[in-house]
Amino acid sequence: MSDKKSSWITWRAARPEVLFFACVFAAFLLFRTTAYGMYHIPSESMLPTLAVGDRILVSKFSYGYSRHSVPFSIGPEIDTPTGRIFAKLPERGDLVVFKHPHSGETLIKRAVALPGDTVEIHDGRLILNGEMTPRMLEATFHYREHKGGIAKVGRFMETLPEGRAHEIYERGDHYAGDNFGPAVVPENNVFVMGDNRDNSLDSRFTDPGVGFLPAEFLVGRADVMLFSLNMRKHESGLKKLERRWMAPLR
Repeated sequence: MSDKKSSWITWRAARPEVLFFACVFAAFLLFRTTAYGMYHIPSESMLPTLAVGDRILVSKFSYGYSRHSVPFSIGPEIDTPTGRIFAKLPERGDLVVFKHPHSGETLIKRAVALPGDTVEIHDGRLILNGEMTPRMLEATFHYREHKGGIAKVGRFMETLPEGRAHEIYERGDHYAGDNFGPAVVPENNVFVMGDNRDNSLDSRFTDPGVGFLPAEFLVGRADVMLFSLNMRKHESGLKKLERRWMAPLR
């Protein structure tokens, strides 16, 4: 039997398996592009909501699709005002996953202001359209940072104009980024902040911060925290290990 004929027989025998795995890979890629993706939290900028090592499920369809919806941002730019198709802007309070406009790194922050909003930070307090967002102190404590340092913070409950409330950490009201603006959010942009307010490079800062975030760079909305690989205490007052599994994001 010739080598050519032997190779043809081998290919015919292996072809069903090759086609099966090719179809599985194509279906997986389609699902990751159009439906959901899983991402991990790389920093402490979203404490107390999310910690380093948390794995989150992100809905890709919530804000429409851009080239950044595709793994590794492969694909051409979309020629629309938002750089997206089926475009929809986040709501205030959404946890948004996006590509950093300068570095291309995948990040997560909270959308706190939308196009046309006037946003200002004054002594650590968030002011939207001239109204200071309420915040209530819940506790003051020390916690050990991911890199080993000890930080003293206040944990506050902050309430956005539509009534959506979330917890934030504040080390104080006179740190970098505690005074900003006032500035108007441009069209097709959002203003994002980390919940760990004094440990987040977000829209209050330009490169290496985010600055105003163009809608084109949105990946999706974080909906569920699937599991965490960082099982440790985040607050000195906790008496038990915080274990979270399939917990809905606040």
